[in-house]
Amino acid sequence: MSGDVGAPSAKSEGFKRAAKFLGIVAVFTIVGPLTIAAIVSLLVIVLGAPLLQLLLAVADLDVLRTVASFAAWLLAAVAILASFLPSVATGTIFAWSAIYADLNAIWMAWLAAGIAVAGFVVFGMFVHPSESSALILPSVQSPSQAFSLFTMLAVLAFLAASFCWWLARPLHRVKHTS
Repeated sequence: MSGDVGAPSAKSEGFKRAAKFLGIVAVFTIVGPLTIAAIVSLLVIVLGAPLLQLLLAVADLDVLRTVASFAAWLLAAVAILASFLPSVATGTIFAWSAIYADLNAIWMAWLAAGIAVAGFVVFGMFVHPSESSALILPSVQSPSQAFSLFTMLAVLAFLAASFCWWLARPLHRVKHTS
């Protein structure tokens, strides 16, 4: 009878780990692209607002304000779409390392983000989707362009991964039961 007692708890432990895994991936998949879009929008607003104010003062075009607003929303939507697959990859890598390998430190989230960004850039070096494709990949032409693209995207990904790591913290705290 004592053997029957351990079996349900092992099965229960497996379901808990799988649920935590899926929860972490969900946090990275949802929050990651939204964070990237917020960061990109903030950069555009901070860097582009003075130029837009100058154009509006010189040209006195109210229609330009509407176009700029639409362009900002479109940029945020494209940032969400472009960062979706790298966010899923980052969440999967980090969830696996946190739940199954007990590596749940923030540096592991950064490493997972770096791996996902590197994969995204390398994939863009070899796959060139047609213009009608829904796949959003960078068009990388040279190793120096790949390095600069990796550096820029990695900074954004590290910021988003840090925020996702913090939000998913209750899920990746490992509690060993003996």
